[in-house]
Amino acid sequence: DSRSAPRTRSRQSGRKYRARGMSSDERIACESPESWSRCSPEEGCAASASPRAEQAPELSHLPFDVAARVLATLPPHTRARCASVCRSWRNMIRELPPEQLWRELDFVRGADETFKVNKENVTAAVGAARGKMKVLKVPGEAGISRSTLVSLVRDNRESLKELHAFCSADGERGYWTPKQVHAAMSAAGPRFRRLAVDVKSRGVCLALIQQLACPVVRVRRLDVRAAQLGAVEKVRLFEAIARMRSKAAALVRSGSALSLTDTAKQFGAEGGHKGLGGGQEGEEDTLRRLVLASCGLDGDDAAALADAVAAGDGGDPGDTPRGPATALGRLRPGGKGVDDERGVDDECRAPPLDLDLGDNPSLGCEGARSIAALVAEGSIGTLSLENCGVGEPGATAIAEALASPGCVLRSLNIGRNFVGAAGASAIAAGLARGARARAALGLHATLTELKLGNNAIGCEGMGALASAAAHSGAFAVLERLDVPMNGIGPDGAAAMARSILVSGVGGDDDEEPHSPSAVRGAPVLRELFMHGNPLGAVGAAAIADACASAGPVDGARPSLEVLSLSATRLGVSGASALATAMIVPGGPLSRVCHLDLSANDIGESGAGFRRRMTPAADDGDGDARKPDNRLVGAPPSDLLHPTDASPATVAETSSLIALTSSLASAPSLRHLDLGYNNLGDAGAGAIASAFPLGLGASVAELDLQRNSIGDEGAAALARALEECIESVMVRSLDLRSNAIGDAGMEALRAHVAAGTARLNFMPARWTVPGPATPDEAVADVAVTV
Repeated sequence: DSRSAPRTRSRQSGRKYRARGMSSDERIACESPESWSRCSPEEGCAASASPRAEQAPELSHLPFDVAARVLATLPPHTRARCASVCRSWRNMIRELPPEQLWRELDFVRGADETFKVNKENVTAAVGAARGKMKVLKVPGEAGISRSTLVSLVRDNRESLKELHAFCSADGERGYWTPKQVHAAMSAAGPRFRRLAVDVKSRGVCLALIQQLACPVVRVRRLDVRAAQLGAVEKVRLFEAIARMRSKAAALVRSGSALSLTDTAKQFGAEGGHKGLGGGQEGEEDTLRRLVLASCGLDGDDAAALADAVAAGDGGDPGDTPRGPATALGRLRPGGKGVDDERGVDDECRAPPLDLDLGDNPSLGCEGARSIAALVAEGSIGTLSLENCGVGEPGATAIAEALASPGCVLRSLNIGRNFVGAAGASAIAAGLARGARARAALGLHATLTELKLGNNAIGCEGMGALASAAAHSGAFAVLERLDVPMNGIGPDGAAAMARSILVSGVGGDDDEEPHSPSAVRGAPVLRELFMHGNPLGAVGAAAIADACASAGPVDGARPSLEVLSLSATRLGVSGASALATAMIVPGGPLSRVCHLDLSANDIGESGAGFRRRMTPAADDGDGDARKPDNRLVGAPPSDLLHPTDASPATVAETSSLIALTSSLASAPSLRHLDLGYNNLGDAGAGAIASAFPLGLGASVAELDLQRNSIGDEGAAALARALEECIESVMVRSLDLRSNAIGDAGMEALRAHVAAGTARLNFMPARWTVPGPATPDEAVADVAVTV
């Protein structure tokens, strides 16, 4: 009975105080709040100095409303842990009023690896609220369906005021469609005031625009693709974007259900009321990412969008040239920019917007100029203008924005715009100027990702980027560089290796070693994509020489982890040179864990020798010559000296053995892609011979697709996996689209069943020498994934 609970609690507290040796008067003095208020400051100090007063009162001895306020600040799973501490705490949590304890269920805050949010946990916590829940926050990583959330809204429609259900951090799960948003709004009750979600829509409908215009719906990520927008729809959409970007509006509308944390933020140490809901809530509700890909936007639409973003950020629409002054007002401590003169406080400015306008070819250079103004003033955090017809003039406008000290761009993607060498040079010069301007203010560069694929920048453009990295801190925090399909040759590869891969500290003698102006190269570069460039063996050798000759920098460590050199015409000699550079201790390539060497003609130049044939007794079928099965599990010496191979072929095969041996010695290699190289059975045997040398113990994923590997090569790989089963680390061996027949399938059967090998069964006529028969031509093909 709830009426006997206070009496039981009093008995328990009495036994506890008697165990401490306290009299009844002392116990009453400790438990009575009136006695606390009557104590003078001197008496309070004396009491706090006594040993008994040093022991803080337990949570179960606090008044119900105070205990509920304390527990309400904890995440739901932490409250559940508190209930499992002891019986008294569990009874107290059960007896506390649900309207105080369970008014807000925030599963986003305080989540860790020990607690996984799922449908069962959320449903149980909502049931414990007993219809008194006002705020529900669910992370997108929980994987809870939108229909389940709509049902929870419907079941708590009389009390629920807010629902926060954003997508996951990687953007893979948790998006809402306009139909699901409509269902949630229809299920909500009259007290519902905020629906904070991320919306993805293929096309724009009238319902979506109406939802975005509704003050109840707050969208942090809006992803719209393949939409045919009319003039009226564009106007209304841009108006909704301006409203969603307004942080001041978000602060005003976030006062639907104030938690204790929000109350503390409103009346904090700074003393003033920051607005209903607190700064964190308002920042959370502002539009952070906008995708308008394949929407048929042109230059005028880009200008209208820029005005909408500027208006949402607190500026005047159409007044875009204000960028540098506004940015300097943000950067200088205590400085006043243009926004400060207009009465726009930085606290009311929305965070930088992640903008993706890809696949809008009509945007052109005029649209790039409009967006560049937002980049210069610091309103854009990431920008994607892939396949937007930017060209050299648009690249020049973006370069001017990058030179602004207020630019806070973290990611730039202008791939497939054919900016040419001149556009790449302009981008490099803008990055260098911006880095120097920010260094003068004591700030590092902000660009962490640069994508310039399919732009025909050539060696000249790559050289300009390398020069910017060598003479400024433009790439000081760059983590990813994409320059595929750009016609970069050996000279560009050598310049890139000397100035970008080989990072260091430079600058004047009077500069501090770790100051922003002293950083050179790309010291934190993690991913480099150069596939599709005609580097050749000469370019690979230049990269290897620069990496091998570079000494370790004091206080620095290699950072490159992903290297993609697919379809770069390396050949076996170029691939061997890179593999040798990977085993140099402390070298720039020593930490590469993902290496892509696919489609590099390694097999045609390094493993293209004829199969060893030995005489065999005629068994009556007319075939007196059969392949020698000694290749299965053969040592390297057997591969290096085939009886009918030419000296040139033996030398090339020696290079293949050297390549696999170097790859086996690479300390960090975990994923190796050698697909589309026509390795054949000899190449598979060379790879199998490297397993005892450490290749199988280091590489977890090995891709050997489309390499013309037959039964002999498959058996060699299977034998290597079995012999090194104790030390082997390979979890995935991809042998799809190879010429593996019945014998190879049988050899790999156990590994396929274990999920280690992936392959498909090819017709027998592709694996057995001799003309194909009609029966073989109609053989079935079974694919196993």
